Amino acid sequence: MKTENRNYVTEEQKEIKKFFGVLIILVILIFGVYFISKVLIKTEVDDLSYEIGEVATDKVIVGTMLTAPEKEYYVLAYDSTDDLAETYTMLTTYYKSNSENPIKIYYLDLNNVFNQKYYVKENSNPKATKIADLKIKNGTLIKVKNGKITEYIENKDQIKTKLKVNPK
Repeated sequence: MKTENRNYVTEEQKEIKKFFGVLIILVILIFGVYFISKVLIKTEVDDLSYEIGEVATDKVIVGTMLTAPEKEYYVLAYDSTDDLAETYTMLTTYYKSNSENPIKIYYLDLNNVFNQKYYVKENSNPKATKIADLKIKNGTLIKVKNGKITEYIENKDQIKTKLKVNPK
């Protein structure tokens, strides 16, 4: 007699096989996405370049211009969008490099939002002694000593004379 080997597969067994099949496919997909993203992210990280930031220690706004740590310094106020802006910075660069003991110079951009209410085209106030009284024209060099305004020099030629800038 011949015995037949019959394999009976129940519905539960079919569902379990389907479940494990789906589970294996999901695991493969998850690992695939993980490794692909790891490779792509590593490539992006390698492409990033980092820049070291700098703190501008030579720029001030009107509200802080009398509180610098030095006892004596200059504040050069000019409009950075003006045609003469580069000339003013060149004058101060020349002064710093050609003076034996140059006094520290801070830059005050009159185009800055915090400084605009003190910026005037005409009728400046060279006799101002406190910030509330300031009215500054483009191209003004202010000397501060012990937190007080001691000199107020306007126009490029007078600033050149004050800084003893005579480029040859």
